[in-house]
Amino acid sequence: MDRRRGANAGTVLVLVSLLLALLARPVAAQDPLPRPPYGPPAGFSAHETTHYRFYVQSNPALDAPAFAAAYGPAADRGFEELAVVFGVAPPAKTTVLVYADDAAYAAAASALERPESAAVGAFAAVDRAANRIHLSLPRIVAGSALEAENAVRHATAHLMVAVVAGDRAPRGFDEGIAQYVERPVNPKLNRIAALLLNANQRGELPSWSDLNRPQPRAQDADLLNAEAYAVVAFLVDRYGLRTFGEFLATMRTEPDWRAAMRAVYDRPPDEIEEQWREFLPRWVASGWRVNLVAAFDLQPARDLLAKAHYAAAKAVLDESLRLANDLGDEPRKIEVEALRAQADTGLQAEALMIQTQQALERHTYDRAQSLLAQARAEYGKMPAEQRPEEMLGIYDRLAASGVRAAVDLDEARRLANSWGDYPAARDAAVDAGTAFAQLGDEEMTQRAQAILNDLDARQRRVVLMLGALGALTIAWLALWLWARGRAELNWAP
Repeated sequence: MDRRRGANAGTVLVLVSLLLALLARPVAAQDPLPRPPYGPPAGFSAHETTHYRFYVQSNPALDAPAFAAAYGPAADRGFEELAVVFGVAPPAKTTVLVYADDAAYAAAASALERPESAAVGAFAAVDRAANRIHLSLPRIVAGSALEAENAVRHATAHLMVAVVAGDRAPRGFDEGIAQYVERPVNPKLNRIAALLLNANQRGELPSWSDLNRPQPRAQDADLLNAEAYAVVAFLVDRYGLRTFGEFLATMRTEPDWRAAMRAVYDRPPDEIEEQWREFLPRWVASGWRVNLVAAFDLQPARDLLAKAHYAAAKAVLDESLRLANDLGDEPRKIEVEALRAQADTGLQAEALMIQTQQALERHTYDRAQSLLAQARAEYGKMPAEQRPEEMLGIYDRLAASGVRAAVDLDEARRLANSWGDYPAARDAAVDAGTAFAQLGDEEMTQRAQAILNDLDARQRRVVLMLGALGALTIAWLALWLWARGRAELNWAP
């Protein structure tokens, strides 16, 4: 009995202690932006897309459905590409809070544990713990559609890096990959290259340790952001995008980024950093134009195919194939290979067209017709809008005219052997010579002219012979009339 009373007293004591602890705990401030699925904050309208939940603060310009219609498709497309790049995605739809009041956006952004860098902070800020993106509507609307898309891609990349690396990715690599997965903007990348070129020439490039400090100096922000991009570009170019993803994932279990780099790249970080410094002069000269993630977008290649720029299209598609192979993206690989087959077909058809042109220039018209038939067969495998029908028609008419002229010339030679066929032979020679002259075929024009001259010479000889024969006949008749004398007398009595 005493033991039972002691146990009950102990239980009561524990409960009382817990109650007192709860009462003594400070009350947490209520979250002014409730998390899904509890609905949008007060004064915000809501609209969902495939991967995002947009909450837009009330304003006269755009509500949530209108905002999602304008910016949602690009955001969803970017999300799907980044999910392939990182191999993961946030566990739930990403919440995007769009502030009509720029001051409210600034307040939300400044309250974050890791404020966004100046590279994108004017547009978006990321709350990694809550899987949220904060956007400034006035700045989004004032910018271009590409700037808005890149702001969301950049912010989404930070969220995915947090998932992959267990929120342990250092600032430099986190910011570098977030910039790298944006749609490339050449003026911006050119500025990055120029900034790094100047710093390298002055010997002022930050070390990778400085790049990844939790709190870098504010005055170095632009240079650090530029270096972050260039470092990721180097690692992707040299070792592949999938390996960089493995590097991020290894940060979950390794004590720091140096250990993760040593484990994944099998090299000391100092050695890899030295490789980057050796790589940098070439990169700032021209390498900054290459961005492997840009190869996700197949529309430039389709546009080049539509314009019959097959070699350029294939060069673009080769990068897309490299990306698909690196990431093991089989559906995209199939799509890319189909487009590359179109480019190869176009290149083969173009080569045949060039050979056809050369055959016409050499006046080998039967070969030109054969090559043209092969080119038509290749173009037949391609969409109708990519077939150069006008040029095919011109080459077809030229080749057919040459073949027809050759037949006429042979016919003129055959008929020239018969006196009775002289008119037909002459007409055939004239037709052949006219066609060859129009084709610029001087040799065959001269052959036709030679046959025509021979026919005319023969006709002149015949005329002269007949004229001479006529003259002799007339002379003989005249002699006969002269020699005959006067008419016979009538001797009859």
